[in-house]
Amino acid sequence: MSRTTTAAAVLVIAAVVSACGSSTPATRSVGPLTPPTSATPTPSACASHSGFELSLVSDRGGRPSPVQASEWFARHGGVADVPRSGWHVDGSDEIGVFTRSGSARLHVVQGPDKTWQVDSGTHCTT
Repeated sequence: MSRTTTAAAVLVIAAVVSACGSSTPATRSVGPLTPPTSATPTPSACASHSGFELSLVSDRGGRPSPVQASEWFARHGGVADVPRSGWHVDGSDEIGVFTRSGSARLHVVQGPDKTWQVDSGTHCTT
């Protein structure tokens, strides 16, 4: 998916979420997942993952770096089992980077204003 298509999808989602009157990010539990693929995969001894995806209301106004976005999300994102510290970059894909702290892994995307926001994540459950 191109950056333009991704930005358009985020705007459509933003319009839908705004119409619903939501002032917080919407989360959707996606159940057990396999870890996302990465350009630089990290081996995992985890047999089962749980995960989430977010519908970002805006693609602007994030944090200056992927690690800072992960730390902010850990404190304010409202998702259980996300460590507050220890985040480091752990790979990338065509639309963002992965950060990891312990057994939690977040996917972080960069907006057109060059700031970063978490859009999904996984956590080892076993």
